[in-house]
Amino acid sequence: MREHFLLPQLGEIRFVHELPLVELCNGLVAGALACGVERLEVLAPQGGAAIAEIRAYKGELGSQYFALPSSMHRRVVRRFKAMARMRRARPADTQGVIRFQRGRSKPIPIRVMLSSRADGQADMIMTLPTRES
Repeated sequence: MREHFLLPQLGEIRFVHELPLVELCNGLVAGALACGVERLEVLAPQGGAAIAEIRAYKGELGSQYFALPSSMHRRVVRRFKAMARMRRARPADTQGVIRFQRGRSKPIPIRVMLSSRADGQADMIMTLPTRES
C-alpha cells in the first residue's frame, strides 16, 4: 500500500500576516489611526463577563471602540505584546513600542503599556501619535 501525504495547495497556504487575529489587531490600530484616536485601551473582562471591551479616547472623551469575546482577550493582548516586542514570559516587561507601518510610509511609533489591576488582570494602553506630531 502506498502512502499519500496531503499537502496544502498553493492557494490554501496562509501566511502569518494573513491570519485572522493578525488582521484584527492590524485593523484595530489602522482604524484608530484613521479616526484620529489618541489612546486605545484593551480592557480585561470584569468577573465573569462574556465581553472584553476596547475603548478609544480622543482627548478625555472615551467610548467603546470594539467589543470582543472574553475568550479572545488574552490572545489579542499577546498579539499586541508581540507587535511591541515585549516578552510574554516576563510580567515585569510592561512597556514597549509598536512600529506600525502602512504601505510604504514611515513607521508610526505607538507606545504600549500594561497596567495591572487589583483582580490580577492587566489592561493594555496604547498611546497613538496625533496627526499634528
